[in-house]
Amino acid sequence: MTGFLVVGSVVLAMVVVGLPLAYAVLGDERPELPPPGRRADVGGGVSVNLLDHGAGPTLVLIHGISSNAYDWRLSIEALAKRGFRVLAYDRVGYGRSDARSDGRFTFDENAAELLRLLEGEELRDATVVGWSYGGGVAVRAALRDASRIGRLVLVGSAGPLDDPPQPPLIAKILFSRPVRTWIRWVPPVRAGLRRMGSDFSFSGSNYPEWWLAQVDANFGRPNTEKTYYSEAEQFDVSGIDPASIERPILIVHGTDDRITPLAIAQGLHHQAKDSELELVEGGSHMLPVTHAERLAEQITGFVRRARA
Repeated sequence: MTGFLVVGSVVLAMVVVGLPLAYAVLGDERPELPPPGRRADVGGGVSVNLLDHGAGPTLVLIHGISSNAYDWRLSIEALAKRGFRVLAYDRVGYGRSDARSDGRFTFDENAAELLRLLEGEELRDATVVGWSYGGGVAVRAALRDASRIGRLVLVGSAGPLDDPPQPPLIAKILFSRPVRTWIRWVPPVRAGLRRMGSDFSFSGSNYPEWWLAQVDANFGRPNTEKTYYSEAEQFDVSGIDPASIERPILIVHGTDDRITPLAIAQGLHHQAKDSELELVEGGSHMLPVTHAERLAEQITGFVRRARA
């Protein structure tokens, strides 16, 4: 019995300590994100990476938690060819944007930065498109100051839920600091978890060949991991209530979204004064990737109706 425990302890030590050391010696080359856009100031000496494509009425795209502006790439192309100017930015702490230094990883802090971005770009009547966590940012920004916002589009948006699900034990373990530090230094484990997470996010459907490399590249940036875990720890959807927003709102949601329950989209639609709810049958949480053309058509029709 003692010998078994000794062998087990040696094997465990090799896995916990040996693997990270081995990959530290061998090197860990991560892929790179696509080329940067331009820098845009969002106040406090902080700037974000801003992608600017197309010409026409302006759409501002806000990505979700653990994401980046490049995840919109298919939607950017689809919207630009329909006659829009499309701005997509890495939220503070993600991708190629600056780090967050104040410790406030909240919807409100992101909303304040969005409003400063709209002001800095001298935008009026912008259509703000929020995906997942970005939907909560869009709502909070409109509640603070909608003077530069013409309308909102919420895609798989965050929002309150009467009976939110509790995270499974495995998620709590993976979120613990020692485990996530170990995962960071063991590329095969990291890649396996990225694949599992993507399979879940896409509800088992196929994703583009560039997707996994882009996720790894994003988390290889200096500040992404800290931002992701901090936003998850400070996640509070209690203030995402569109009831007092005096702007048209389009809510788009996949019926097979495993990240954001359909009940959240239905609740936002019920609360909002002027909203449309578009359901994508069988769609996952990743509609801007899997249904870029359809989403672009929905946004185009909505903007035309609202502007008319």
